[in-house]
Amino acid sequence: MVSDARVPFVGDFRELEQGSPDGPSLRSAVKAEASVSARELVKYLRSGALLAATTTLVRDVLATDNPVIGGLHLLTDGHWLWYSDLAHYVEHYHAALDPQFIAHAQANGWTVPQLDDADLLALEAVLLGDDTN
Repeated sequence: MVSDARVPFVGDFRELEQGSPDGPSLRSAVKAEASVSARELVKYLRSGALLAATTTLVRDVLATDNPVIGGLHLLTDGHWLWYSDLAHYVEHYHAALDPQFIAHAQANGWTVPQLDDADLLALEAVLLGDDTN
């Protein structure tokens, strides 16, 4: 499924410890109401294929008491990448995401494609710059 050396990342908000310093602002992405397709989007985000797992716990950076959301994992649909806490921010804070990602998920019928080991290894090779695959 990996066809391009450029793998887009969604939800790399700068306020998150694992986010990008020059990424979009999570606080600015928060919306008062959920989008029409929010339920499908949250399900899509939670259904991503596990590319990497960590023992790191992530906390809700928008809540005053910073509760633990869960473990930090890197997920994919074979084209886009995102961290496991992204679904939380979309579900609870209606965080707006990259319109290209939303269009991509919708084009997939809100269903993450089934990825096999070869797909995940190819994606890993692209991310790590391994040209042997």
